[in-house]
Amino acid sequence: MAKLLKDIEKRKYCNDCGVSIGELHVDGCDIEACTECGLQRISCECNSNDREKWTGIAFERLLKICEEKNLFTIWNAKSGWTPAKKDDPKSMHDLNSAASFLLKNKK
Repeated sequence: MAKLLKDIEKRKYCNDCGVSIGELHVDGCDIEACTECGLQRISCECNSNDREKWTGIAFERLLKICEEKNLFTIWNAKSGWTPAKKDDPKSMHDLNSAASFLLKNKK
């Protein structure tokens, strides 16, 4: 079963830039999400000057979208990544589908 956001253990420090929970990520951090589109800040095309604070959970916005939209996946050797139910013991959050959702619904 996918480990849901409420059950994910928070990390005290960002594993890329090292800031503590509640602090703004350091410029160039690979973990920081764009506050406008939700994708990686360093690779998105937004011009937002807003910065994300470290919450203790990387990609929290994508995980929330997966849970809200029921986007879970499982690896199938024959067909690759396929949709799954969150209660399937081998399922995981479908972060790619969540990112696609963000891109389609970008402001």
